[in-house]
Amino acid sequence: MGTAAETVAPLARYDVAPPSPSSWFGALRPWLLGLGLTLVVVAIQAGAIRTPSPRTADAPSTEFSEERAQRVMRHLAEGIGRRIPGTPAHQEAATYLASVLRELPRLEVEIQEAEGLYLDDDTLVAYTVRNVVARLPGRRPDAVLLSAHYDSSPEGAGAADDALGIAAMVEVARALANGPELENTVLFNFNGAEEYGLLGAAGFMQHRWASQVRTFLNLEATGLGGRAILFRAGPDASWLLEAYARAVPQPFGDVLGQDLFQHRLVPAGTDGHVYRSAGISGLDLALFRDGYAVHSPLDRPERVEPGSLQHMGESALAVTRELATRPFPDGKGSGPSIYYDVLGRWMLQYSAHAAWAWAAAAALLVAGATVLATRRKLVRLSLAAEGLGFCTLSLAVALVVPIAFGFLPHYAFERPHGWYASPWLAVAAFGTLAVTGALLPRALWARRLAARGVAPQERVFTAWLGGLWLWVLTLGALQLLGLGTAYLALWWTVGGALGLIAATFLASPRARMMALYAGWVPGLLLTVQMGRSLLELFVPVAGHLRLGVPLDPLVALLAALPVALATVLGLAPVQEQSRFGPSATAFATVSVAFLAALLLRFPYTPERPKRLWLEHRLQEGRSEVHYSSWDFPDPRAALSGQPGPLQAAARMPGFRGGYTAPVPPADLPAPQVEVLESQDDGTTALRTVRLRLQLGAAYLGRVRIPRAALAGWSLPAPLPPLAPEDSVYVLDVLAPPGGHYEVSLRLRGQEEVPVDVQAFFAEWTPPLEEARSRLPAWTTANLRVSTYATIRL
Repeated sequence: MGTAAETVAPLARYDVAPPSPSSWFGALRPWLLGLGLTLVVVAIQAGAIRTPSPRTADAPSTEFSEERAQRVMRHLAEGIGRRIPGTPAHQEAATYLASVLRELPRLEVEIQEAEGLYLDDDTLVAYTVRNVVARLPGRRPDAVLLSAHYDSSPEGAGAADDALGIAAMVEVARALANGPELENTVLFNFNGAEEYGLLGAAGFMQHRWASQVRTFLNLEATGLGGRAILFRAGPDASWLLEAYARAVPQPFGDVLGQDLFQHRLVPAGTDGHVYRSAGISGLDLALFRDGYAVHSPLDRPERVEPGSLQHMGESALAVTRELATRPFPDGKGSGPSIYYDVLGRWMLQYSAHAAWAWAAAAALLVAGATVLATRRKLVRLSLAAEGLGFCTLSLAVALVVPIAFGFLPHYAFERPHGWYASPWLAVAAFGTLAVTGALLPRALWARRLAARGVAPQERVFTAWLGGLWLWVLTLGALQLLGLGTAYLALWWTVGGALGLIAATFLASPRARMMALYAGWVPGLLLTVQMGRSLLELFVPVAGHLRLGVPLDPLVALLAALPVALATVLGLAPVQEQSRFGPSATAFATVSVAFLAALLLRFPYTPERPKRLWLEHRLQEGRSEVHYSSWDFPDPRAALSGQPGPLQAAARMPGFRGGYTAPVPPADLPAPQVEVLESQDDGTTALRTVRLRLQLGAAYLGRVRIPRAALAGWSLPAPLPPLAPEDSVYVLDVLAPPGGHYEVSLRLRGQEEVPVDVQAFFAEWTPPLEEARSRLPAWTTANLRVSTYATIRL
């Protein structure tokens, strides 16, 4: 009977001597090779997704020219400015777009005035919208719809969001109109109200041309640079993705966005939601890099990255031509699909059913590689099972350690969000922490194996095979969850298996290491690509997420995740060492240095500023400016230059640190509510009150009615569903004709019911402008002016 200290004889295959443990270069070789490959992959990936060179105005009329399209973008953003529905600027933008489009041959152009109701989350919106719609007839009436919105948010002129998408559509219309007749019709919806609840798209669905739409292409922006990413497709996506992959010269897309929307992890919607709700499948394209400026005064034409408009337009033109020159498929497609680009040159796409087949093939490939490695006496299954356990533990610790340290900036030092203006610091700090964490279980395991007499090369193959089976299990779990991003696990599995198979036929430890790392590259490439996109999207968005908690732990997870995934196989070659102390110490030291930099770094810059919300509210004789912060850190430090004492107030409308200060009043009318009729129904104990809301020059009215009192209304829509904690129903009225709107409310009981009415104005008041001028350069302010009244019914 053996003892715990019993040694295991090395396998006969290990007749090739490993590098001398005393050789410092031999110990460093796997580290140098792994880190070197990582830097090369990062550099290749960064270079591969550069934006194309902008085409000049003398480009052929059938091709896309950024310079020509820029004229439209600049006129909307600079010549007209903020384009809020119901304002003269909004009307001017519609007139301008209609005049530009009417200059194009064969294009039918209309200005659509639409009214309706739309449920935006838990708010019912009664809207009037002005769309500019155009039609390029084809030989068949079935149509491809291109959609973008020309309205802007109240905060800025919306150069990228979405004057850029509108400019791309105008130039696409020019190129198609100057080309040959197409098989299918092409429709354009230059919609006038996306920022206020996807209302322009909802209004378009009332147009007589809407019934012809078979698919759509929606152009959006959550950033001001980079390539236009295909972030959502479907719901029946296979034929659409095939068209995109065939046509677009520089494809750029990832199913990650679709996974996020599917599981409601993105706190926003696009016009594509309206079209999909109507049963239409389509594609969504958007810019997302440099999201620091979107929905702020910084969204200006000069900030838009050169080449971004070119890529958006080229992609839209190519895929529209492809869809408009082929018959549409009969019936439904194959359902959701998996898609992703490789180095911005190839788009891979396959159905969800095919993904299961690929996953099964990958598992069989790993099984075959396992049999081959055991038969050639490179690894033992008993040790491989142990390797699976330690690789799983290593991955878990690689994620737990960075997340744990992510709590320190705020809770230990009160200096959160140091990564906001410098995301690379988060990658450096939390990425090295991930490696440090991954090394800890592996160091314990290496000592155990060395004590049992397991040869260095067998330790390498054992760690590799354990990690490989961890990827097989991960692939199966992601497939069961229905996540398209399972493709990452697929490539780690396939690449790792091929690397193992190649290594089994080589005798030299150095050659084996090269073969294993070659199998590491495919998964590493796609993981770096996704990780970079995810951080570039999320970090700027973190500046205006309405959360009352610091986001450092979440950013730590996002920064550490790609690194931790890479360590599953990437650390296997270093398992030939029996002592990981120096390596772990080195990574821990580097991570501490970067954490210190993260703590000392001021989170904001003028180009990547802190977002504040300033609202001048006039309410019942009081005139106040409300200050609040969109992100977690309290805004008090940014308000030191404001005159007068600041008083803490309810967090409104931001969700962190609200303050108020009295200011001189502005000459703006309070919303007027006229009771036209009131009737009691004794049999039901309900009374019906008919109201007329007078908004005057305000573009938006908001009515809040107590939940307990409201039994129904005259609107042709039911009361919105509310969460249990919600105490009021909200009705928004956008740009009503003549500045007034009528509605009847059915109220319970005879007691007075307080109804709050708020009116929002497009013009900024002098006190608000003064408050903004006193803010530091490292902030940007979203401004709003409102008057507020409470009536009792």
